[in-house]
Amino acid sequence: DYSILTTAETIMTKPVITYPKKMTVTEAQMAMMKSNISYLCLTKDGTTNTKAVGILSKHDVMVALGNNPAVLIKALKRAKKAKEIKPIRARIMQLLQGYLDQNIPMTLISKIITELNEACTTRVIEISLEKMSSPPPVKFAWLALGSQGRSEQMLHTDQDNAIVYENVSDVFKEETRVYFLKFAALVNKGLFEIGYDYCPAEMMASNPKWCMSLEEWKSQVHHWITNPGKNEVLLSFIFFDYSLTYGDAVIVDELSESIFENVKANPIFYVHLVSGALQSPSPTGFFRQFLVEQDGANKDHFDIKRRALMPLTDAARVLILSHSVKSISNTEERLKKLAEL
Repeated sequence: DYSILTTAETIMTKPVITYPKKMTVTEAQMAMMKSNISYLCLTKDGTTNTKAVGILSKHDVMVALGNNPAVLIKALKRAKKAKEIKPIRARIMQLLQGYLDQNIPMTLISKIITELNEACTTRVIEISLEKMSSPPPVKFAWLALGSQGRSEQMLHTDQDNAIVYENVSDVFKEETRVYFLKFAALVNKGLFEIGYDYCPAEMMASNPKWCMSLEEWKSQVHHWITNPGKNEVLLSFIFFDYSLTYGDAVIVDELSESIFENVKANPIFYVHLVSGALQSPSPTGFFRQFLVEQDGANKDHFDIKRRALMPLTDAARVLILSHSVKSISNTEERLKKLAEL
């Protein structure tokens, strides 16, 4: 406790971080996040050598932006129905556009938008659980797959998700499966309502093939690894990028351990993974010029996803798997970890 006569110098955070009054609202927001502070001191020239001209608070920034991540998270928590999340998703897209216009580093944009996307999905899951007539019969985990699992999804894309739940005895197997399929259908419908299209290949938790017990998932993964045809490798690529969105982390951890054990026991699987990774077309030709599409709707255009991003994504996945590193699914983080190793 401090006396009312205590000088501000005694209790203030030092040194004072100062900024110029010409900084943009987004720059102010980034400065607060970077230094974990709620107030910025603005001076004439932005340094501590000139007179203070004002104080900018976190509240000022939130009011000015309207689309501040903290404001959007609060709005998501207040949403009672999935359709109430749709306008919030639209504001997230506006926020993304604003960040891109201001040339904010892509790594920072990706982290913020990923957090907001996950918060949207989490709220849809919570709303869906409230709609169920009873709580989940056993512990479960909702997994994000593909680009969302890698925390690399920015725009509205289709859904890729799965459910893994605790093993149950044969007596309760069917009713447990029915419960989670019904729950998954609610979540998938909710995600569709807020702007995520249904997956054309039905790689969604409402599909019985993507909603299974831990034991069944272990069996499925074992089959993919020991019978690595083209289809099995493709499914592995999508599934092995999973991350926990909601639920029990212990179940996910056990599934990861099972994958590593299976891969180690079947090293030939790496050959198939690498072969699959090398299927992405080359970005450049013999003379180092960009290779564009030869025909189709995107004729004469460069396919950034297939030619530039997928080779990096696939390589990072194969290499991180060969080191048995779990809980890292983001490509950039995988590459950083590989550099350490």
